[in-house]
Amino acid sequence: MKKILIIAVLFLSALVNDVAAQSMRDIFINAPDSVFPLLTRTNREDCIDFLDAGMRARVTNRLEGKSELCSITDNFLELRSSEYSTVQLRLLPCEDDTVVAVVRSVCAEACDSRISFYKKNWEPAAVSFVRPPIVDFFISPDSAAIYMPKCDIYLVKLALSSTDDTLVAEYTMPEYMNAEDRAVVAPCLRPLLFRWEKCSFVRE
Repeated sequence: MKKILIIAVLFLSALVNDVAAQSMRDIFINAPDSVFPLLTRTNREDCIDFLDAGMRARVTNRLEGKSELCSITDNFLELRSSEYSTVQLRLLPCEDDTVVAVVRSVCAEACDSRISFYKKNWEPAAVSFVRPPIVDFFISPDSAAIYMPKCDIYLVKLALSSTDDTLVAEYTMPEYMNAEDRAVVAPCLRPLLFRWEKCSFVRE
């Protein structure tokens, strides 16, 4: 009985260490379909193989369109899923663990993004990111008071940095405005920078 318990403990320990040691490549290949719905596991493996061969990592996806792995490092990945959508991943330290931040963006006339967090084995992680209100994007309270009535849709593009643990948020609603309104409102807006601290993005 004691031998069985020892074997079980060693197995679980090895399993935990294997999950913790996963590289971004492993995380990408082993991702569930819900994260990369257009790509099969074979598609993802092919992307890595193409990069290793010095080739463009472009594959035909489930919808017979083209998807391309644009960038992958030890802790960052960017995939152009389709002509109108992208996915970014970044590994971020969280207490004694690491979480995967996933930003999904869809761009038509303007871009809009959503962010999710997972453990390295793709279980949902107990961290979150609160999207800033529209008023935060204005450079002054006066400009917010004047022009916020024209901003009736909440569209925000999120972008993870490829070089550090930061996130940039940009309000993109003006892209849907007519040219006259856009020319007035856009200069009154600013991007917001968030830095990862203690398992959350904190605005700088």
